[in-house]
Amino acid sequence: MTAKKKWKMSKDPLYRGDAKDTVCVPNPKADNSIVRHIMYFEGPGRETPYLSTSEEYELADNFSNGSVWRTFVKIAKKESVSHISRTQLLSLMKGNGKGKAKWPNAFEVMQARRYVEQWGEHLLDFRNVGNPPEITKKIFLKS
Repeated sequence: MTAKKKWKMSKDPLYRGDAKDTVCVPNPKADNSIVRHIMYFEGPGRETPYLSTSEEYELADNFSNGSVWRTFVKIAKKESVSHISRTQLLSLMKGNGKGKAKWPNAFEVMQARRYVEQWGEHLLDFRNVGNPPEITKKIFLKS
């Protein structure tokens, strides 16, 4: 399944599949490589300053470990969480990547780009957030 409808930042939610009782807490000081995050290098429990979200509930449900959570970009931004849209991610992931998506292996960048397309992925960036545990509780609601 892939994202189908045109997602609109001003009115459509973003979904995250996560644990039943809570959303994973990002670490603002962790390695900020976007490709590392999307490719899930270092596996479960790795520290990352990002939380992946999807435009589609059903796609987020694939990553659920008990619940699908939702948020809106305007709520996240109000709490100083940056939003990196799917369109922005795709524009960064060409060749060896650009900016925070720069990576030494062009094939891995291309694979990360495919995942972004497949999962309608957006990132919530917690690098400038002072209290991630509190902020995740504020911005995410169980669907």
